[in-house]
Amino acid sequence: MSVSPSPSPYAETLPAPALRGVVRRLWTYRAPHVPAAPVQVLPDGCVDLIWDGQRLFVAGPDPIAMEATLAPGAHLTGVRLAPGAARAVLGLPLHEITGQRVAIEDLWGRPGATLEAGLQRAADPTAVLLTAIACREPAPDRTMAHLFARLASGDAPRVAVLALELGSSERGLRRRCQEHFGYGAKTLDRILRLQRWLACAHRSRTLTDAALAAGYADAAHLVHDARQLTGLAPGELVRRHG
Repeated sequence: MSVSPSPSPYAETLPAPALRGVVRRLWTYRAPHVPAAPVQVLPDGCVDLIWDGQRLFVAGPDPIAMEATLAPGAHLTGVRLAPGAARAVLGLPLHEITGQRVAIEDLWGRPGATLEAGLQRAADPTAVLLTAIACREPAPDRTMAHLFARLASGDAPRVAVLALELGSSERGLRRRCQEHFGYGAKTLDRILRLQRWLACAHRSRTLTDAALAAGYADAAHLVHDARQLTGLAPGELVRRHG
């Protein structure tokens, strides 16, 4: 057939370079115009501000996969905050909202309601969201951003080693991670390793090869983490998200 393929319902873009210390990604999602099954959202160590056309809410941080049920034809606009920036942008420790979806008015009060009113009138919701974030003058925690980058890398160290690198005890590092990511460093490490495995899976000969490349001890280690974090076996996880 010569018909052009339908555009993907999900699209990501990078923010302007000046914003990348605070914003990791900009994204949009268009739900199908017919009733559809819930969408599974995998944990990724990040927090998103999401405008659904009616309300603005904060999603995450998620310690396990969550499901989102969307109205037919729903159009979401999202801003994914950069690692180490969400605590400053939102103005509270992230462990207070772990695994939740929270209306911005509940977090920011009247400024949140004013922002929602502006989004209702906006032709470009992303620009309005970015302006609101910049007006809060967030100061990202560079140590936490570094920690995230180290744990996300292909040669991620053990958490105990990373704590020594950062001049912290494991207990102290856990407290800081709970404040900035919503859970401890070991949970963040597991989440980022699973994301790394998904990124490796499509270019590896077998899922086990991808597991070893991502830092799992063996296939059983991958199966354990995949089921605990997503409720899915590795093969099904790749079919849905790979």
